[in-house]
Amino acid sequence: MAARNQLLIAAVFCAAVYAWVALGLFVFKSALLTMIVYHVALCGGGWFFLRPKLRLRFSTKRIGAAALALTSGFALTWLVIEHILPLLAPHAIPSVTLGSLNAVGLNAQSYLLIAVYFGLMNPLAEEAFWRGRILPTLADARTPAPNLLHAIIFAGYHVMPLSLMFTQLWLPAAVVFIGGIIFGIVALRTRGLLVPLALHFGVNAAFSSGSRASSTRGIRSGIARSVLESPRDNQR
Repeated sequence: MAARNQLLIAAVFCAAVYAWVALGLFVFKSALLTMIVYHVALCGGGWFFLRPKLRLRFSTKRIGAAALALTSGFALTWLVIEHILPLLAPHAIPSVTLGSLNAVGLNAQSYLLIAVYFGLMNPLAEEAFWRGRILPTLADARTPAPNLLHAIIFAGYHVMPLSLMFTQLWLPAAVVFIGGIIFGIVALRTRGLLVPLALHFGVNAAFSSGSRASSTRGIRSGIARSVLESPRDNQR
């Protein structure tokens, strides 16, 4: 009975997260407000309403695995971004302009600051909530394929912010979905959040550096272009 109650709370909480991200991005049009409330909700609300099942656990073995996850996650993700995605779907490279940044209350300079904040805070908040609470809650309630279901929910909300950066959503959504599955497997196998957190940090860092590296080869992402071009260039 307790597991079912936790499942109901998790479902309501996930629906609220989806609703807030939609409101923040498309009604209030503020990426910063959306991000801050999203992170507070995941860390604060998830802590009060859902019992934490997986936590940060430290041991020599886990620390070694975390170091491996950080480096391999970065290397593999960078390889995918730099060499595989441009071959499979060259038009799926993110296209962000100053106009699209302004539409959610950002400019080229504030985007860089928020990107740093997002890169540091987002893995912590998402691992604590999605892997630390939602995934174990689904498993305790004996839902079919809990890791698969959790990855679908995890990837689903990402579609909203991804829609601001990609014209072809299927590929980035699939990448996030696969990432959710991998994060979930690692969390369950290690029975803690340290290793998936390190992996998440590595993946996020690769996405950031991968965009800049691609721009030097002519596959220039809109994110890098909007930051590197001067305001005078963007007015032409």
